[in-house]
Amino acid sequence: WLRRCSIWTHWTQYFPLTLIKSKDLDPNRNYIFGYHPHGVAAIGALGNFGTDATHFSSLFPGIRPHLMLLKIQFFNPFTRDLLLGLGACCVSRHSCEYLLSGKCGQGNALVIIIGGRREVRLTRNNTMILYLKSRKGFIQLALKYGASIVPVISFGENELYERRTFFGLIPNGIPWGLLFMGHIPLRRQVVTVVGKPIHVVQTDDPTPSDIEQLHQDYIHAVEQLFVENKDKYKLGHVKLEII
Repeated sequence: WLRRCSIWTHWTQYFPLTLIKSKDLDPNRNYIFGYHPHGVAAIGALGNFGTDATHFSSLFPGIRPHLMLLKIQFFNPFTRDLLLGLGACCVSRHSCEYLLSGKCGQGNALVIIIGGRREVRLTRNNTMILYLKSRKGFIQLALKYGASIVPVISFGENELYERRTFFGLIPNGIPWGLLFMGHIPLRRQVVTVVGKPIHVVQTDDPTPSDIEQLHQDYIHAVEQLFVENKDKYKLGHVKLEII
């Protein structure tokens, strides 16, 4: 019931947030959703996958999304209970393996913000910089458990804050938000596109070659998803850079 609470609907309509499906997903499989970009606060990830305000359950019946977060975000008792109620889990390897192992059934979708905290400082308004080339842990998990990988891009995530410099004192260049009013985002549309799944054959002991090949396939899928959709959502001027 917490995911369907009306407060989330009002919150997502502020921007607004929109969730787009590229292809139906089989509820008899497990998935890893690679979410891009992190942006300043990963608002698209929380709104679309941490709540049902954008109708995830209707778009993907039988799929249970789990927003995977850092362990530190579960230390506060109130925050922990809220996040658990929204279906979020720790992004530790142990938690990921449990969800993918089949011990809690099929139809789990692990939403992992691949770039993590490193990507926060890469946030730009005219360039989508993805910290991805060295991120291969999720690839290993997909191979080990035969989980399908789904690229996800939030168009407009980076545009929710204006990046500015303020005497070099603010690391992420957003002084008005941090110093005076908290992390208050601008009212701009964010469209989150869930791409087509890359189905993976289970490999108990994947070789470096297996990992590299799937990683390259994933990067290509991300690039293709970006090119196919950026003009649709008025971000044709934005460039994609993968580092």
